[in-house]
Amino acid sequence: MVSLPTLAQETTDRSAGVIEEVMVTAQRRTERLEDVPMAISVVTGSMMERAGMDNIEDISRVAAGVQVNRGGAFSQPAIRGISTLTLGNGLENNVAVYVDGVYQPDAVAINAELANIASVQILKGPQGTLYGRNATGGAIVIDTLAPSDEFEGNVKASYGRFDDTKLQGYVSGPITDNVGFSLAGNWRESDGYIEDVGDDPTSSKDNYDAAPLKSSALRAKLKFTPTEDLDINLGYNYVDYLDARGLAYRIPKYAVLPGGATAKDKVSLNIKGDNAMELNEGSLGINWQTGIGNLAAVTAFAKRKSNSSFDFDGTKIDLVRGESKGNTEYTLQQTLNLNIDSFERLNINVGGMYYDDRYRQENYQSWRYDELQYTYNLQTDAEAFAAYVDATWEFSDDWFLTLGARYSEEQRRGAYQVNNITGAPTPSTDKSKDYDATTPRAVLRYQLDDNSSVYASYTTGFRSGVFNTGIQPDPILYTPVDQEEITAYEVGFKTAQTFYRLSAAAYYYDYTDLQVGITIPNPIGTGVVQSMFNAPQAEVYGAEAEIDVSLGENLNLRAGLAYIHGEYTDFPDTTGVGLDAASQSNISPQFQDWTDQEMARAPEWTANLGIDYTLAVADGELTLSGNVNYSDSYVVQNLSLYGPLAGDAGGANEQRYRQDSFVLVNARADWTSPGGSYSLAVYGDNLTDERYFLTNSGSSLGDYNQYAWPVTYGVSVGYNF
Repeated sequence: MVSLPTLAQETTDRSAGVIEEVMVTAQRRTERLEDVPMAISVVTGSMMERAGMDNIEDISRVAAGVQVNRGGAFSQPAIRGISTLTLGNGLENNVAVYVDGVYQPDAVAINAELANIASVQILKGPQGTLYGRNATGGAIVIDTLAPSDEFEGNVKASYGRFDDTKLQGYVSGPITDNVGFSLAGNWRESDGYIEDVGDDPTSSKDNYDAAPLKSSALRAKLKFTPTEDLDINLGYNYVDYLDARGLAYRIPKYAVLPGGATAKDKVSLNIKGDNAMELNEGSLGINWQTGIGNLAAVTAFAKRKSNSSFDFDGTKIDLVRGESKGNTEYTLQQTLNLNIDSFERLNINVGGMYYDDRYRQENYQSWRYDELQYTYNLQTDAEAFAAYVDATWEFSDDWFLTLGARYSEEQRRGAYQVNNITGAPTPSTDKSKDYDATTPRAVLRYQLDDNSSVYASYTTGFRSGVFNTGIQPDPILYTPVDQEEITAYEVGFKTAQTFYRLSAAAYYYDYTDLQVGITIPNPIGTGVVQSMFNAPQAEVYGAEAEIDVSLGENLNLRAGLAYIHGEYTDFPDTTGVGLDAASQSNISPQFQDWTDQEMARAPEWTANLGIDYTLAVADGELTLSGNVNYSDSYVVQNLSLYGPLAGDAGGANEQRYRQDSFVLVNARADWTSPGGSYSLAVYGDNLTDERYFLTNSGSSLGDYNQYAWPVTYGVSVGYNF
């Protein structure tokens, strides 16, 4: 890389292109990417299309060190090995996701189809000062297209394998001199690739699609500009989403029950998995350029309705299933940020946040052997306040010091009631617990030249404690866990030259009280229950680099490489799913020691490479693009070991539920007519048909898993106006 500037000087005039300037808002103000002292991966809407990205689970295709897997129905991002191992309705991830400045707490809704995207910023490392709650691992900031000054729009339709049909459209423009609008929508339906074998395993006539994909969304914006210094933005977002692949269990190994489907992409279920979710969200955003700086305020209210239904045993025997319809969640949030830029050599952010979330799950039904065992009702409330200040001071030519701190306070309240069908109803249990944290940061940056800098940072993060929302046979087990806290140290380098942009970083994390979901013996009866515990200590360290290169006027390359070492340094006396080789069955729970074991979703090496080339064809432009990403082996979600009885099946201290290393290859050819009005494309995703796990875990019933999409391909047509 050291020799690249010399090469650029020799070739720029003849063949090299020019790297476009990238602006980001990671520090609550608009800045050049190379001036922000943190590791950030930026993906534009066009880059997403060329990489074959449909939703947030595809981010790993273009960002090294980033994984997104499923825990059941819930999408769970991981940045540098920091990810959640708790799942359930009403629980949040520890990578914060924002869309147009609005925090998204729902782990189902965040995976809805992405459309009309302006950019995605992946902020790596704890973001406890400026983003606060649940940004332990980082933040994913998604911005959609704003209303345009001129009338414009597009419509696109595509059709692919598995009867995958997509429609999307966007229209935007002025209504009056100071009022603009935008309207974007998308619709997608697919039969999916998972098939139920039907009641008659000897015939395919009664087979059906077990996990179809259905998604529709509408996003509307209205922008008022009453003065040059004031913007008022009204927004409405509607999402209707169903993708229950993570609930379509197949149990191919160590199964207790006969009759379950064992082949890939086959299941044998009593009921279809259901994680249908409907979101209605309204927002009001204000940007006011005051005499001392910009004041930004976002107010948002959202209502979510969701279902949660699945057949846990994965066979036609109606042994264990759970069904819940009409769960509701209401979220009110208010953020304020004043960016003061009126002082010479000093920039100050002062802000605050109020957050109120209320989740209601009523009449969840637990069935065993086709008989209703019990129902339960759950209410969880979270009310949070935060205030922060963050200042950057150029204390000497080219030297910048940033100091900031945030104080967060959160109260969790919950009510839990179990109605045992064979006994008297239990009284409701009401509990509450308060959490608070101070999350400072300190950053020193030195600007080497106008386009290059180095930095060293100290940052912290906080994730609020929560109550265990899993199904419990008695309210006494409805208990809270402690909050997570993380301290991070990072050094980095960034540069943007004529035809390339390069960034590199190395980091070390000290992580305490990680929240982990674990199966334990029922402390008040027989069987097992799902509970939540805190892993006392973990550490993560690693390094990464990303480069964008313009190899010619029409040839661009993007590459990334990341190394992660993440392990629990103290996690004894826990329980996992062990294997008994003699009986070829699972032992759950089995007491295990997870100290020195690898953290979930922390592959040691990940890499990605993307390239696109544009050439003239039939008086128009043909863009050929390809994307390759590699992931080392990693634990998908369950940290269990084989245990001492596994024999030759696996070592006693070897983690069972791992994904082997794999490579994904995607390609696309997109032709645009002269003038850019029409487009025609062909695409292929996962061209080598690499089968990797979407989810992989186990219980006393057996090891269960489900794969992500196999090879897919299709065509699309579009019209721009």
